[in-house]
Amino acid sequence: MKVCRYLILKSILYCLYVFSYSAGAEELTSKSVMLDSDDLANTQEGFDWEPYQKVWQDDVQFHGFLSQGLFHSSGNNVFGKSKDSVSAGLTEIGLNVSYQALHNLSFALQGLYRRAGESTGSEGEVSLDYGFVDLTLINLQDVRIGVRGGRIKNAWGLYNETRDVSFTHPTIFLPLIYFERSRSMMLAMDGGQAYADYNSPIGDFSFKFNYGHMVDNNKELLLAITSDPSVSGHLKPEQSFMTQLRYEIQGGKYIFALSYADINMSYVGQEEFDPYANLLSHIYPIFISAQFNGEYFSLTGEYSYQWNEFTGFPNRPDALPVSEHWYIQGGYRILDNLELTVRYDSSVQDINDRKGEAFHLNTGLPAHLAYTQDWVVGLRWDITPAWMVRTEYHRVHGASMVSALDNPDIMNIAKDWNIYALQVSFRF
Repeated sequence: MKVCRYLILKSILYCLYVFSYSAGAEELTSKSVMLDSDDLANTQEGFDWEPYQKVWQDDVQFHGFLSQGLFHSSGNNVFGKSKDSVSAGLTEIGLNVSYQALHNLSFALQGLYRRAGESTGSEGEVSLDYGFVDLTLINLQDVRIGVRGGRIKNAWGLYNETRDVSFTHPTIFLPLIYFERSRSMMLAMDGGQAYADYNSPIGDFSFKFNYGHMVDNNKELLLAITSDPSVSGHLKPEQSFMTQLRYEIQGGKYIFALSYADINMSYVGQEEFDPYANLLSHIYPIFISAQFNGEYFSLTGEYSYQWNEFTGFPNRPDALPVSEHWYIQGGYRILDNLELTVRYDSSVQDINDRKGEAFHLNTGLPAHLAYTQDWVVGLRWDITPAWMVRTEYHRVHGASMVSALDNPDIMNIAKDWNIYALQVSFRF
């Protein structure tokens, strides 16, 4: 019986392999190894994987990046004590490795060190940014379908998947729509992803669907929901999903994307009779993106309409605000390695209370914590393909995106203020 079970198991594994191999056969090169009669004969004696495996050293790639920012601001702190001072509170170092084990099976991993003001502390944090196994089920000339499992970056708008790499940013600060102070809410997910790509005569389509638990223990988000600095527990991610349909024309000259998420979190108290024990958070935003990339000029616009449900507060009714975030951004390449960017950003926490008057009456907190408008002018200089220097100026009206950890005196958060920023980045 043991021998019989062994033979059955070998046959099942062999059939699965042949199915995935034949689906991708159309793209195989002349060096690819096809099954022949000898291979089939081998399966009767014991499947020989060796001809189908690659030499692992040839299929391992390492890459990394490093960036350091300097910040000076008036009114409010960003990434540490920058108010009327200079903060070097943003440092990001990443190292990633990928391994193509089989023609349709690969592994990818990235570790990240990040120091970002009080949210990570002066010592910073080391985390697994992503780590997953990727199995391509179908790989034809124009169609690719596959699945991934592990910790997966979320496809959200145009910049979220690569937001850790400064070279992929339009500016030092991402647009407000990407929630820098609560970045982990959208960053990645522990679970699975199904993806599909289709290169059609009218453009390239890609679809991603992530399901699992957000990577989140976000103190900033908890403070934003409760407006209570004394809250002692933490948010616990529940089952959620995030999906995106993306469409590109002429190799990325025109890009359009539609993203949607359904994010659930509960509260875990640190005390036996924690007043927020019944707190629940349900956020489900829709996100529309459009981008034009010309030879010298680029234009980008993104819009998010976000439904929020916060229930279980101890001393006030449930909150059901609808948030709105959008921006429009233009870039002009003065030289091949020198680019000027101008952006207008807008974020409103409740579209029925755009000036924060009801928020002030309900909480006693400053009304300008309910919105932010931000004018940005930035300059990027790519010294070499590996080195980049960037600087930018922000004129900010409002403070809905100000970090409560960097600015614990919430009652004295400024309404109109400025940010001056400089960043140096390296990659390999």
